[in-house]
Parts: sequence; C-alpha cells; structure tokens
Amino acid sequence: MRATIAAESKQAKEAAVSMGAPCVDAKGGAPDPAPAQPMMPHAPVAFGKSGCQAMLRKHPHLQARIAQTVERQLTHGLFKSKFATNARWQGSPVWECRVNEKSVGSVRVAFAVHEGSATVLFISSELQKRAFTAELERFLEKGRA
Repeated sequence: MRATIAAESKQAKEAAVSMGAPCVDAKGGAPDPAPAQPMMPHAPVAFGKSGCQAMLRKHPHLQARIAQTVERQLTHGLFKSKFATNARWQGSPVWECRVNEKSVGSVRVAFAVHEGSATVLFISSELQKRAFTAELERFLEKGRA
C-alpha cells in the first residue's frame, strides 16, 4: 500500500515539474519564493518646507536618515508604511512611517509619492497614530486655506 502511494506521489511530482511547477523539498514544504523585485529603485526624496522646517532646523542630521528610510520604503513596496489620512496631497495619497534615530528618538513622517519621487510633507515627534493623524490633518487643512 505504501509503495503504491509513494509511486503515485512520485508520478504526480514528475508531472507537476514537467508542467513548470516548482519542485517540493523532501519534507513536503514549498521551495523558497523568489526575492521580490524592487518597485522604485533610488527614488528621489524632497522635503516640504512648511511641515519639515522646524524639526530639521533642530536636528539637521535627521534629514539624511528620513531620506534613507523613505527611499527604502519606496524600494521595497511601502511594506512598513500605512495610509496617514484619507485626505490627498496634490491628488496623491499620503503615507506615513516611523523613523528611528538614536539622537532624536523616534519620529513619524508623512510623505506622498508621485511618479517615482517622494515628498516628505510633515515630520512629528508624536508617535501615537491617532494624535499624529490629527496633527497632519490640521497641517493639510491649513495648507489648503
């Protein structure tokens, strides 16, 4: 009985491989998936003056760290980013992510992506999502007025 099942399993595996399916390892698990292709390699990052100036004036070295983090998010498909608000900035959705910097601590950054480049709109030391979103929405409303 076991020999019959093993033979059928072997035939099914060979048929699947001949049809282009990936091989299954000896323990029955699936093979490692292919690495994901980056979405936007080396995306340029710009900083909006009104929402970033105060924080960058206090901590100028933070600009390089934020640019690096946002660029990494764009390259890897925004995997650690969330929608910051339902409001849009120049027709693009606004994303947010957390940036960790030793000397400053953690900050939240709101940015918009348009045609392969990102614009950092707002930087805040407020880490709670709800409070950050409220600050960001006030900032965006002030910009529209």
